[in-house]
Amino acid sequence: MKRNHIIDTIIDNGLVPPASAVIVGVSGGPDSLCLLHALNSIADMYDLMLVPVHINHLIRPEAYDESMHLSDICDRMDLDLRIYEASCKDLAKELGISVEEAGRQVRYQIFDEVAQELEENGVPADKIVIAIAHNADDQAETVLFRLIRGTGPHGLAGIPAVRMSEAGYLIVRPLLEIERKDIEAYIRENKLRPNIDKSNDENTYARNRIRNELIPYLEKNYNPKIKDNLRRYASLAYMDDSLLRDIAIADYISCVDVNGENEEAVLDITQIKDNPPSINSRIVSMLFDLLRLEACATYENVSAVTGLIYGERPSAGIDLPYGIRARREYDKIIFSTEEEVIKPDDSIAIYPRVMMAKDFVPDEDVPYAAFDFDAFSKEYPGRIGDIELRTRREGDYLPMRRGKKKIQDLLVDEKVKRNARDSILMVCIDSEVLWVLPSSHFAGERERAKGRFSPKFHITEATKRVLLIELDETI
Repeated sequence: MKRNHIIDTIIDNGLVPPASAVIVGVSGGPDSLCLLHALNSIADMYDLMLVPVHINHLIRPEAYDESMHLSDICDRMDLDLRIYEASCKDLAKELGISVEEAGRQVRYQIFDEVAQELEENGVPADKIVIAIAHNADDQAETVLFRLIRGTGPHGLAGIPAVRMSEAGYLIVRPLLEIERKDIEAYIRENKLRPNIDKSNDENTYARNRIRNELIPYLEKNYNPKIKDNLRRYASLAYMDDSLLRDIAIADYISCVDVNGENEEAVLDITQIKDNPPSINSRIVSMLFDLLRLEACATYENVSAVTGLIYGERPSAGIDLPYGIRARREYDKIIFSTEEEVIKPDDSIAIYPRVMMAKDFVPDEDVPYAAFDFDAFSKEYPGRIGDIELRTRREGDYLPMRRGKKKIQDLLVDEKVKRNARDSILMVCIDSEVLWVLPSSHFAGERERAKGRFSPKFHITEATKRVLLIELDETI
C-alpha cells in the first residue's frame, strides 16, 4: 500500500477503529472521494467493511449523471454504492428551513437508517462508524460562518471530530485536520475523477460567499493565515466549552425530563436557578439539541430561554423556531408544540388479494405490501376478510425481527408529531400490524415513501402464494 500524509493521518488519529463497518458519506466530490479511496486503501489491513452512501438531493439536473459516475468509481473499487434520493427543496419548504439545512438533516437521517439496517443484519452497534469528509478548510469556514451568524462558545468550537448521531451511532471526521490543497494533491496523485459541483462556485449561499469571497479577502488584506487562526480558535473554544459542558451535563441529566407521549421537554429549574449563566446557557443549548433546534441555537434564542430561568415572573413564555414554545410555569419551563390535530385520509381503502407467486409482478409506482399467504393462513386460517385498514388502537404492535414494537413507540421513534399520530393508517389483523402506510409525517425517507412492513410473513424463494395488499383510492 502506498502511504502518504492523508492515509497516515487517518491511521494516526484512530477515528476509524479496526474491524469496523464504515458508512462513508460520498457526494463524489474531491473531499468524499479522497476519504473513500484512502479508507479503501487500508480496508484489508484494518479489516474494514466499507458501505459508501450517496444522496441525490434532487436539486441539480446533472446529479443523476454524477450518481452514475460515482457508481462506476465504486465498482472499480469493488464497493457497492447505495444511492438514495430526497427532495431537499420540498423538505425545506415543509419545515420552513434553508435547503442547506434540509440537506444536512436528510443526510444524517439516511446515515442512521443505513446504520440501523446494518445492526439489524448482525453488525454490533459499537462496530458501526459513520465517516464524513469535512476537512480543515471546512472547519475554518464553519467557525467564521457561525461567528457572523451569531452563536455562543459551543458553536465557535466548530465541527467536532467525533460525535454521536441522533440514533446513537459514532460519527467521525477523519479528514478534519487535512487542508483542501492536500486533498486536491491526493486526487491528482491517485488519478481520481471526482464530481465537480459547479454550484460551489456560485455565491447564492452564505457559506459559498464566505469560502469564495470573504476568506480570500481577509487573507489578502488582513492575515494570510486567517484559516489557521480560525482553526486554532476552534480548538481552544472546544477545550473550554467541553469542560463547561461536562460540568453542565450533570444538572442537565437531573433536571430535564422528556414526555414522548405529549411531545414535551420539561426543564426543572429548582436546582439550577443559582447556577452561573455559563452553565445554564449550556443546559439550554443541550435542550436545543434534544429538540432538533441545533441550527437555531443563536445567542438571542439561548439567551431568551436562559432569561426565563432567572426572570422574576413565575409565568412567562417565548416562541422558538419551528412552532415550539417555551413557557415557564413556576419552577418548570415546558417546551412543546400546540398544533391542530390532523385527521386520517378517509378516501383510501385497501384491496387484498391472493395470487400465485409466479404471477406476482407488482406496480412499483404504487404503494403495496406483500406477504407469504400460506404463512399468514397458518396463524390466521380463513381470516383474510378480517384484515382491516384503520388508525391506531391501544395494544397495537408491529412484529420486528427480534420481538415486537408498540405502535406508540414506533411513532415516537419516527418523530411523528403528536397531533399527526392518529392520522397514520395501518393494515391490521386484530392488534397485529402488517403494514404501516407511508405518510409525509414520518421523519425517515423510506417510511415517507413506502411505510413500515411486518417481517413476520415475508416472502421467500419457497413462497407459493402471495397475499398482496394494494391501496384503492377510487372511493
